[in-house]
Amino acid sequence: MALTTQRSLRLISGVMCITLLIACSSGSPASTTPTPAELPTPTALPPDPGIERPTYTVQQGEITRALEVTARAMPVDQSRIAFKRDGRVDTVRVNTGDAVRTGDLIAELQQDEALDEVAAAEDAVAQAQRDLENAQVMRAREIRAAELDLTAAREALARLLPGGEADVVKVAVDAVDAAQEALDKTRIDTSLAKVNAEVGLETSAEALVDAQEAFSTASWNWDWVGRYGTDPVTPTIINEEGVEVPNRLNDRQRKTYERALVTAQRGLEAAERNVESARRALDDAREAEIEGIAEAEEKLATAQRTREKIGDGSGSREVREARLAIDRIQATLTELRSRTLNEQLKRIEEAGRNLERAQRKLEEGRLLAPQDGTVLALAIEPGMTVTAFEAVVEVADVRKLEFGATLGAEQMRQLAEGQPAEGRLLSRPDLAIPLVIRRLPPPYGSGSSGAIQDPDQTTRFEIQGEPDVAIEAGSTVVRVSIILERKEGVLWLPPEAIRQFERGRFVIVRDGDRDRRQPVKLGIETDGRVEILEGVVEGDIVVGE
Repeated sequence: MALTTQRSLRLISGVMCITLLIACSSGSPASTTPTPAELPTPTALPPDPGIERPTYTVQQGEITRALEVTARAMPVDQSRIAFKRDGRVDTVRVNTGDAVRTGDLIAELQQDEALDEVAAAEDAVAQAQRDLENAQVMRAREIRAAELDLTAAREALARLLPGGEADVVKVAVDAVDAAQEALDKTRIDTSLAKVNAEVGLETSAEALVDAQEAFSTASWNWDWVGRYGTDPVTPTIINEEGVEVPNRLNDRQRKTYERALVTAQRGLEAAERNVESARRALDDAREAEIEGIAEAEEKLATAQRTREKIGDGSGSREVREARLAIDRIQATLTELRSRTLNEQLKRIEEAGRNLERAQRKLEEGRLLAPQDGTVLALAIEPGMTVTAFEAVVEVADVRKLEFGATLGAEQMRQLAEGQPAEGRLLSRPDLAIPLVIRRLPPPYGSGSSGAIQDPDQTTRFEIQGEPDVAIEAGSTVVRVSIILERKEGVLWLPPEAIRQFERGRFVIVRDGDRDRRQPVKLGIETDGRVEILEGVVEGDIVVGE
């Protein structure tokens, strides 16, 4: 205790002496407040001779800054499955660790009500099918009767055709001839109108060319008048003295050229309108030709159909009545073919939809394996009440594993997918497993903006090659190291050799039997090494605290 007190007194006395010396050497009283550039540099206190301080040598070598996290082995392909409706578990067909294949039944809820609904829906489908079959039989009978009536009506019409009260055949033939003549005339007239319209368009186009040339000449002349003020036709004249001089235009003459330009422009616009009118006239002529011929052809076809229908006397009253009877029977036949089937088909469709709903409810009460794999987790047992869409079983392919870790946002900002890493088992730190970052959760990884929250927020590390140790999903834990920055051939010291005063960093360099304070500039800082950018050289001896 006495030795400590003596050391403290010696330290206080040394500080007071140093302060006194600084005050005495500060110069005139007017400069008592030093500028920032004149502030005294703190000097390390001389070491107590009784305390041995460690020393470190500035070395050149490699320095690496790495991020270390703990990760657990987990399958690459795994699925968490849940029932799609609430209920009570009836049976569980698997245990944890069992192998399953896609589609295997894992568990089922109590399905008595759902089974009853499926059975009732199946009965309804069967009944609707029977009703359809009965309706088909009945419809076939009625259709057969109507078909027989139609055959009889057609036979009655055929008997009436050989004789008639009026000779309508000649009328029908004359109508066909007249329609044919009208069609021929229409073709000639519309074709001639189209040719005339084409000639009119050509004439208008030629007139447009002439108008364009006239406008071009008038425009050139007016431009000449505007530029030079002389007559564009006779730009120079010989005056009374026999000298060639510019033929200057007066206002009246200039107006003449201006009116010529206006007249040419109007003529051009009129010519353009005439061309457009001629085009429309040609389009109308072509359309009239098409429509006129089509209308005449339709009239001819109607006359021909009438002639064919009349035959050798079908225009009589008896024939018309026979045809009316045929029309009525055909209408009845059409109604019979559509009325009953539509109603029964609708019932079958409705029963089918009810059956689909009942079957879907039944399937929602079953858990099926979504993939080949092993049951890793099982959170249900018979009698347990479950909630829809809450995962109760986890199935995964344990043959392909990777490591997963939950990282902080700041950690993930320093990483990238595809970045190499190294893992060491907590139980075997001597064994290194090469890894690669396969996946970073959104928004730090690829494929998502992060707007939709992914339930899996783990960072995944893919194992490279075959490791020399057995890895088990859920139980194997590794310490993953990801190199963030590496430099070779740099100067470094251990963190214990670096000192700090306020915001500055410095070291105590030992030169022979004296120590001096040396400011330093630092680079990469790790737990074991600190990069020295400026201030020391390789081989310097630094005194630690």
